[in-house]
Amino acid sequence: MNNLIEINNIKKVYNLSGNNHLEVINNLSFKAQKNSNISIIGPSGSGKSTFLNIIGLLDLDYSGSYLFNGKEVKNFQSNKINHLRGLCIGFVHQFFHLIPELSVLENVMLPSLINKKKFEDSENNALKLIETFGLKERSNFKPIKLSGGEQQRVAISRALVNNPELILADEMTGNLDENTADEIFNFFIEHVKKNNQTLIYVTHNSKYAKKAKKQLNLSYGKLK
Repeated sequence: MNNLIEINNIKKVYNLSGNNHLEVINNLSFKAQKNSNISIIGPSGSGKSTFLNIIGLLDLDYSGSYLFNGKEVKNFQSNKINHLRGLCIGFVHQFFHLIPELSVLENVMLPSLINKKKFEDSENNALKLIETFGLKERSNFKPIKLSGGEQQRVAISRALVNNPELILADEMTGNLDENTADEIFNFFIEHVKKNNQTLIYVTHNSKYAKKAKKQLNLSYGKLK
């Protein structure tokens, strides 16, 4: 089987005040093969971030079926969910979410240490990524000393440090100027391709969307 992700008839509803509700995802089905590269575009409020949260196991409150590597996610116990989320999935967000008290190296190491990898291995893997993303001279800097582009490269390195099967990116260049965004995005997508990882990313930028092998539009809770 070559599908990393298989989603069937997912429905996501938010309950509002009174008897009101908001349907964000409506009987959506989706497959992503291993080593695939998929972009998702769509208007604001169309459910793109909600959909990524479901794929990334951050949101389990939905109806429908989600198979990860052929196994139904809802059959997993919480420790298995945490294991998958921590080791098999990497997240890159629009806002960098770096820990200000930690250095670049410590921020990148953190997911490995949380998942109980050896300190030496965590440090070595983090240093390799920091160098790959051109941050070797910044490894002991705190985030406040970095430019926006450098902070995003740290956030990307952190997402990649456990060598996850699946990488999810939500408007990862949304806070950067165009030249910096182009440089980071192009390097990032080539790195993912070279390492045979599956990438699903949300973007408002049609130029970036077209760099994916498969392009989808999410509108009114449905993918096209």
